[in-house]
Amino acid sequence: MQPVPIPGTPALRTRSRRLLVRRSLLERLDGPDTRRCVVLRAPAGFGKSSLLLTWQRELVSADAGIAWLRLADLPEGDLHFMTGLMSALAGIDSVIPRQAMAHAVPDALAMERMVIALVRGIAAHGRRVVLIVDDVQRAQSGLVLHALQLLVEYAPPNLMCVFASQDELPMTLAHAPASKTVLELRNDDLRFSLPESIDYLGMRLPRLDERAAAAIHRLTEGWPALLRLASADVRRRRSVQSPLVHGVADPEPFAAYFDAHVFPRLSETQLRLLTFCAAATRFSAPLCADLAGEGFTPAMCAELLEPLVHEGLLSLVTETPETAPHERWWHMHPLLRSVLLVRFEAWPEATRLRVHATACQAFAIRGMHHQAVRHALAADDHDAAARLAVRGAEALFTRGRMSEVIALMRQIDPGKIGDNANLALWIAWVELADYRLDDCARSIERLRQMPGALDPAMRYRLTLLGCLFAIRNDDNDALSWLLPELLAPPPAADEFALAGRRNVLTWLHLHRGEFEEARRIQRDEPAPRIDGEPVAGTLFGSLVGQCLVGLSYAIEGHMHRAERIYRQVLAEAQERGARCREAARLTAQLLVEVLYEQQGPLAAARFMQEQLGTHDGLIPDTTLRMMIVANRAQQAAGRWTEALEHLAQAGGFMRRFAMDRALACVLLEQQGIQLATGDADGARESLREMEALHARHPGVGPGTLRRIADIVERARIRMAMHDGELPDALEKIERLSNHYQQRGQVGLVASLQMLAAEVEHRLGRAEASRTRVCAALRLGHRLGLMQTLLSAHGNALSLIVSAAAIPNLDPVLGFFIERIESLARLQRDASAEPPPMPLLRDDRRLTRLLTLREAEIAELLLQSLPNKKIALTLGLSLDTVKWHLKNIYLKLDAHGRSAVARRMRQELERDDGGRSG
Repeated sequence: MQPVPIPGTPALRTRSRRLLVRRSLLERLDGPDTRRCVVLRAPAGFGKSSLLLTWQRELVSADAGIAWLRLADLPEGDLHFMTGLMSALAGIDSVIPRQAMAHAVPDALAMERMVIALVRGIAAHGRRVVLIVDDVQRAQSGLVLHALQLLVEYAPPNLMCVFASQDELPMTLAHAPASKTVLELRNDDLRFSLPESIDYLGMRLPRLDERAAAAIHRLTEGWPALLRLASADVRRRRSVQSPLVHGVADPEPFAAYFDAHVFPRLSETQLRLLTFCAAATRFSAPLCADLAGEGFTPAMCAELLEPLVHEGLLSLVTETPETAPHERWWHMHPLLRSVLLVRFEAWPEATRLRVHATACQAFAIRGMHHQAVRHALAADDHDAAARLAVRGAEALFTRGRMSEVIALMRQIDPGKIGDNANLALWIAWVELADYRLDDCARSIERLRQMPGALDPAMRYRLTLLGCLFAIRNDDNDALSWLLPELLAPPPAADEFALAGRRNVLTWLHLHRGEFEEARRIQRDEPAPRIDGEPVAGTLFGSLVGQCLVGLSYAIEGHMHRAERIYRQVLAEAQERGARCREAARLTAQLLVEVLYEQQGPLAAARFMQEQLGTHDGLIPDTTLRMMIVANRAQQAAGRWTEALEHLAQAGGFMRRFAMDRALACVLLEQQGIQLATGDADGARESLREMEALHARHPGVGPGTLRRIADIVERARIRMAMHDGELPDALEKIERLSNHYQQRGQVGLVASLQMLAAEVEHRLGRAEASRTRVCAALRLGHRLGLMQTLLSAHGNALSLIVSAAAIPNLDPVLGFFIERIESLARLQRDASAEPPPMPLLRDDRRLTRLLTLREAEIAELLLQSLPNKKIALTLGLSLDTVKWHLKNIYLKLDAHGRSAVARRMRQELERDDGGRSG
C-alpha cells in the first residue's frame, strides 16, 4: 500500500466565529514539557473542538506546527487513515511523511513501519508538533487504533498527541491518565464556570444582564452547546423575552439537539426510565424502580442510570435526605428534564396519574414532604396534598426549619383550604413571608374566631404568628395586647415555639426602648434547643437573637459594639451553612448601617445591591434603614428628583400598611431633601403630615423607640433653622437632646450637637459653636459615628474642619477629623452614578394583587406559553393552572390571557421607565 498525501488538505481547522478564551483550561493544556498526550473525552456539545481551536491559535503564535485530523471526515479504511495522517503532517513540513511513504510495504508490520518513519520525521523536524485527532470514537479498525497507540508510545520529545472523543478511548495509552505525561479532560472539566458563561453570553448577547446570564448558566449547567442554543433563542425572540432569562426551562430550543445528539446514545430502556424519572425533581434507583413498575429492580435501575452521570445527564444530589441516607439520589439536567417532560405529558393520563401517585407515596414514606405534596397535587389528589402538607409543616416547624415550612405550604392553593384550620394557619405563615399583609391579617382574625379548631400547641403558634405580624407591621399596640398570651405558653408548646417566644420578647423590649432588658433576655435565658441541638439560624434562633442585641447597641448609637456582634454572628452563620441563611441575611442587612457610618452612603448602597438585592427585611427597622441608606446614596450623587420619587413609593407602601412610625421617618427624610432643594412649601407640607401622624398617637409612652413625637420635633427644628428662628431652634435642640440622653439614644445626641453648633455659628457665637462641634466629635469617636456627623446638616463638614485649628486640640480628635475629611473626599471622588434603588415588594401592583404562584403564572403568560407548557414548567396539573388563571382574571379584572399579558407589559415598562429616569 502506497498512501499519497492529498494535495491541498489543510492542516489547520479555522472558523470565523468568535471563541471564548478559557484561560484556566488553556493553562492546563500547555502543561509541563514532559507531557506527550492530551485526551478530551466528553459527549458532543461540550466544546472540545472550540477549546482546541482556541489553543491552536496560541500554539501557532508559539511557532508550533499543528496537524489536525478529523476521522469523521475520512472514508473508512486503513489506507484513508494513513493518507489523511500523512497529509496533515505534510501541511507542517513535507519532509516529515517522506520516509513513511518510501518504507510502506504491504505486510503485517507495515503500519508500525510507517508510524516509526513518521516519528523519526517529526523528531528530525526539530520544532514542536501537535497532532490533533478528532472524533477518535469513529476509529473501528484495529490497525488504526494500533497506529494511534504507537504514536503515543513512540512519540519523540517534540510531539504532542491530542485525542478528542465522545466515548472512552477505544485503546490503551502507554501511561496512566494520572501520569504527568497524559492529561485527561472530561465533562466536568469542560463545563463552563459561571464567570465563563457570563462572559460567553455577554459576547453573543451584549445587552444581557448578569442576572439573566446566571439564570441561563444554571439551566444549562455550563454545557457549551446548550449555552449556544440558549443564546440563539434569546436573540431570536427579540420582541418577546425568552423564558430562559428568568430561569424557566423551555424545552423548545433544545429538543432537536437532544433528539440528534443525546437520545441516540441511550438504550430504549434508559430513555424510558429517564422519562419516568423526569416526573420527579430528584430520584434514586429504588424510586425509579417504583415509578417504572413491574419488571424493574433497584439494582437494574442503578446499573442503567449510573453511567449517565459521566454523560452529564444526571448529577448526584449532595444533600442526601435525612430519612433516606443510604440511597444514592440524582437530579436530571434541567433542560433534559424539560424535553422529557413533553414526552411524559404525551403518555396516557392514567399512566401519568399512576406515576405521580406512586411518587407521592414513595416520598411521603421517606419524609420528603415537599416532593410528596407536589406529586399529590400532580395526581389531582388535593385531600392527600393537604394532609401531607400539614404533617410535613408540623415535622419541619418543630425542628426549626421555618423556611422549609413556607416553601412547602406555597404549593397549596388557598382556595382549597376549606375548614381545615391547621392548614389555614400554615398558609397564614406563607402570607406573612410573602408580605401579603392584608391576607395574613384576615387569616389571623378568622382563626382567632375559631377557638376550638386549634389544639393548644397550634393556638400558641397562632400567637407567635400574630406577634411576628405585629412586628412586621410595626404595631406596638397589637404586640402589647398579645403579650399575656406570649408569656403563658401551654404545656404542649413545642421547643421551637418557645425559642420564638425568646426573640419576640427581645424585640418587644427593644421596640419600647428597654435596651438593657432586651439584652438580658438573650444573655440570661437558656439558649433555644430542639432535641438537644441548638436552634441557631432561623428567625427564632440564637443568632437572630444576637442580631437583636447588636441592633440594641446600634439604636443607642454604639456602632462599634454593634459591628463586633454583627461580624461574629455573620462568621458563625456562614460557617454553619445553608441552615443559617435567615440569620446571615439579617446580619448583612444590619451591617448596612455600619458601612454607612464608616464608608458613606454610596459604598453601603453598593453593598446592598451586590449582597442583598431588595429592601425586604425580617423586621421593619432593617427595611427602613436600608431604604434610607439607598436614598441617601441618590442624594449624595445629587439625584434629588429620583430620591424624592423613591421616598414617595416607600411612603405609599407604609401608608397602605399603617406603618406610621416608619412613614414619619420617610417624611423626615423627604423634608430634608425639600429644604436642600429650596422647596420650603413642600417641607412645610411634609411637617404637617408628620404632625397629623402624631395626632393619631397622642398617648405613646416615653420609652417607645423613635417616637413619632421626636421625629416631629426634629422636623420643627429644621423648619425653625430654615426660617431664621434660631433661639427657638436651639431651645428645641436642647430639650430633645436631653430626652435622647435619658433614653440612652446617644447617637442621635451627636447629630443634634452638630445642629446646635450650626445654630451657634449663625448666631455669631464662634466659641460656643466650636465647643458643640468638639462635643459631637468626642461622642462620634466613642460610638463609631462619622457619616452621622457629616450629614447632620449642609455646613457640617466646614464646621468640623474648622475645629482642627483649635489650639492644643486633642490629637485623637484631630485624627478623627482627618478621617471624616477623608470620608467626605471619598464620596466626592466616587462615581456620580449611584446603584439603582430596589423597589419595595409592594411597589409593583401586580405583585401585590397576586399570590406568588399567580405572579409566576402571569409572568409565563407574558412569554406566550400555553397552559400545558405552564403546567410543565411549574410542575402543576393542567386543572391547577386553569384554577389559578381564573383567580388572576378576577383579581386583575382582565378578560383573557392577552389582557393579563398587556397588564404585565405595562408594569414592566413603568418600572423600566422609572429606573431609566
